[in-house]
Amino acid sequence: MGIREKLNENPALSGGIVAAVILIAILLIYFQNRSPNTGPVALAKSAFFTEDDGQTYYPGDYTGLAKDLGANGKPVARARVFQYASEKPFVAWVEKYTDAAKQKLIRFYSIAANLQKPPPEELDSELLVKKPGGKTWISLRGNAAQAKEIRTLPAKGGQEPKAVTPG
Repeated sequence: MGIREKLNENPALSGGIVAAVILIAILLIYFQNRSPNTGPVALAKSAFFTEDDGQTYYPGDYTGLAKDLGANGKPVARARVFQYASEKPFVAWVEKYTDAAKQKLIRFYSIAANLQKPPPEELDSELLVKKPGGKTWISLRGNAAQAKEIRTLPAKGGQEPKAVTPG
């Protein structure tokens, strides 16, 4: 005897199975659409930023990369901070995104699920870099060799510099 015949002979069993499937579907939809946190979203402090061309820096969440101005109303850039052994950390270079990439970041961070995520790697080619105090922003895409030179740090006293991250 097949399943179809068994269900036809027992309509109560058929109704129970249909009700169970509907209940499971409703529960799946509910749990997928509800917020996992009822309070405000705590953003990860995962990048350093500067508003004074690398003289000082402060930690902030990744959404700061999509902003033109920082908390003090000055242009903001990501600060790449490094440290040699026991020396004081320093800003090795600063980065910002092209205007087109910044618009993509704004759209990316407008989705709540992306607030804790770093920028998409596909935007890395849209970065502009320069040394602190430098006058000209260099495009990773347009001038890869010069951008690589800016982002390369020499060993000092036999020590390689280590990247410093917030937290």
